[in-house]
Amino acid sequence: MELEARGIPTVVVATSSFSALAHQVAETYGMPHARVVVVEHPLGGISPDDVLARADAAVESVIGLVTRGS
Repeated sequence: MELEARGIPTVVVATSSFSALAHQVAETYGMPHARVVVVEHPLGGISPDDVLARADAAVESVIGLVTRGS
């Protein structure tokens, strides 16, 4: 949130179980339009290949939000 306040585009990556919390915290800190990308939960306890697959699936969304905004 500090980076966004300084004008540096920032994206929060949250798992599906924490998506609502990510949005709630952003709103609490005055950033209701925070850029949030949601990936499937969980990330812990799964294989490295599965983590990479989830990251690969999210990367275009992250890049799009950083370069084009919310």
